Amino acid sequence: MKSLNLNSRTDVDVEGASHVLHLYTPKMDKHAIQGAFLASIQKDEEAVYVTADKPKSSILELNLTNAKLRIIKPEDFRKLKIEEDNEMRIIIDAGSFTEKEKINEIEEREGYINELRKNHSTNCLCTYDVSKLNPDTIKQLATYHNQLRITTGDLTVLSGDFFDESKLSYDSIEKIVKDNLETIILALLQTKPMCGTDIIETIHFQFNVLLSPGTIYPLLHSLKERRLLKFTKNGKVKIYTPAEGAKLKIRNLVNEQIQARNLLNRYLRQETTN
Repeated sequence: MKSLNLNSRTDVDVEGASHVLHLYTPKMDKHAIQGAFLASIQKDEEAVYVTADKPKSSILELNLTNAKLRIIKPEDFRKLKIEEDNEMRIIIDAGSFTEKEKINEIEEREGYINELRKNHSTNCLCTYDVSKLNPDTIKQLATYHNQLRITTGDLTVLSGDFFDESKLSYDSIEKIVKDNLETIILALLQTKPMCGTDIIETIHFQFNVLLSPGTIYPLLHSLKERRLLKFTKNGKVKIYTPAEGAKLKIRNLVNEQIQARNLLNRYLRQETTN
């Protein structure tokens, strides 16, 4: 999958939280996009799914294995209450809403989300069917978000603070992810149990790098052989977690990688500024 960076920046930049606008074409599976967002949920986060679809069908389509989801209707979203210290992950399934939704209704909802984010640790993914939006609405939507992703059958276009500031090409990001894949997987599995598909989707969502099962599963097997990971079966699916007694070793491996990266970064900065 290829990636392009957009130079545009959004007006909203709330520290410590993300507000992602993800536009998709009608043939794309919106639940795969939303599932990837939920796959990286942290232990203490609450997940809220705002949709006009039936709750049971939504849960089945999302195929959740770890996240506990509270499903609410669009008209009840403004009644959402968040405890002061709670962290929340919100999905706005705007593609399920009526095609007659007015721009002021969209603006009101998106503005309310940003108000929530000012006072709470809230990550939000807003998914819209791009075929239901006109260009002016898309431009207005972009001003409320600090990341923009557009997914079609063969192309993903991204914009956001990370990509705009880093100026990294897709090839560079892919190389960084692959070079550090073992550490990334170990770090992910410290936060929550995951199957191979969860790991692939989380890495895709976080870095826009789509890895094949042939890359992920041999590495998971290797980590298990080294007694860093173990798995339990949920039907035919293997759910991976740190092996007994391996959490401290994993933490040390991750910290060593971070320190090595910091050391390299300091050296490169020193050499390039001299």
